[in-house]
Amino acid sequence: MSSTNHNPSSGISSGVHVLNNNDLNAAQSKIEEIADDDVATDANGEEIAFLDVYVRFNSDSERDYCFQINTKTTFGDLFKIFKTLPIALRPSVFYHSQPIGFQKSTAPGYMTEDGNFLFEDDAAKQVSTIIPNEELINVHVWPGQLILPVWKFDYFTWYFILGLLAVWLYTDLPDFISPTPGICLTNWATKFMAYVAKSTGFVNVERALLKDLEDPVDILLQCFFFTIHIVKVVVIFLFLYTGAFNPMKLFRLPGSVKLNVSQDELVELGWTGTRKATIDEYKDFYRETKIKEHGGMVPAHQKGLFNTIRHLGVHLKQGEGYNTPLTKEYMEKTMRQLEKEAKENPKDFKLHLNYEWFAGLGHTFAKFAEGLDTKQTADLIKQFRRYGLFYSDSIFSGIISARKHQDPQIAQDIADLPQPKKKEEQEEEEKAKEPTEAQIKETIDAAIKKTKEELN
Repeated sequence: MSSTNHNPSSGISSGVHVLNNNDLNAAQSKIEEIADDDVATDANGEEIAFLDVYVRFNSDSERDYCFQINTKTTFGDLFKIFKTLPIALRPSVFYHSQPIGFQKSTAPGYMTEDGNFLFEDDAAKQVSTIIPNEELINVHVWPGQLILPVWKFDYFTWYFILGLLAVWLYTDLPDFISPTPGICLTNWATKFMAYVAKSTGFVNVERALLKDLEDPVDILLQCFFFTIHIVKVVVIFLFLYTGAFNPMKLFRLPGSVKLNVSQDELVELGWTGTRKATIDEYKDFYRETKIKEHGGMVPAHQKGLFNTIRHLGVHLKQGEGYNTPLTKEYMEKTMRQLEKEAKENPKDFKLHLNYEWFAGLGHTFAKFAEGLDTKQTADLIKQFRRYGLFYSDSIFSGIISARKHQDPQIAQDIADLPQPKKKEEQEEEEKAKEPTEAQIKETIDAAIKKTKEELN
């Protein structure tokens, strides 16, 4: 089912930017602009809409990148990403350079303070089966959901590299235990340098190098150098295994890998260049943004910001968030229904996703984007895709608050925290501090009396 049927919003992560095929390229090249709510159809009378999804690179939870796709995009189309981008996207050199398919993460996720969703560190542990390449993406995922490439282990490269490292290690065995002493690479390099020295007329250098090879080496020193070699081999292996060194192709001819990609190709991929924030990054950015917004630490504290930060957002459970089944029942559920559930059953209700939720986020985004210039709008969209919104309406706030209070410890902790004073209370306290007319008159009379006494 197309998300356009349920998302009458701004089109930011909600998949409601609808237009005809003739305008497709023009619209995709403006992915940093706010889309309108007009619904258009293509030549066949079918709707085309845009939505954001996130694709994980290198199997790294800190490399979830946003792509803007449309309702005609299939999972097979995602292979273009890995064939076009001139960077290594596999987990390490021990995997094939192209994925064999795609899964979606069904982990519930983390809901931010204002109703957006982030992925937890274990998002890749709860996944669907591999989805057929011909299937439409928007039929299987919620807006903003995480898609995980499935990588196939490359056993040939694995055994080839292990073999190379083992041979290298063997050649450096100490001579006193090696079946073939004197074959280490260092010795061959020394012999080559001696040959070069002889060829260029530096006979004395040649003799010195060869003499160095013939001199006996202490057994303890041999063991010491071999230990260093073992450490060196282990470090190289770890660099390869962890992906710290991860070229696009381990063995390739010059020019065999495309190193440049055009702007048009990026637009066709739906590339936005925005990486999803981790939960810790979101919390840090939220704190910094809100402190700046309030004008400093003291005003922020007076407004109760630090009480909010103490229990920022909520970790969702099974059946909630992105673990919500993508069925008609949930897709067509309204915010009012969810709000009613939160009020009537605050201790047990589940935060099921629905398209109206994402539509609400889109409307809130559009509200705060009004009046911004192009650069400011682009920055706001990047922030939205990375961290989500930092504002919400009363319906969102009520549902989120009810969900947070389901944790008894959090609920009690929040109740025990000193709450910020209301504006009316602050005004009353300030008014109480102001002296009355009688007090002012008494102070003036006392001052006059004291002055007269001093003059006398």
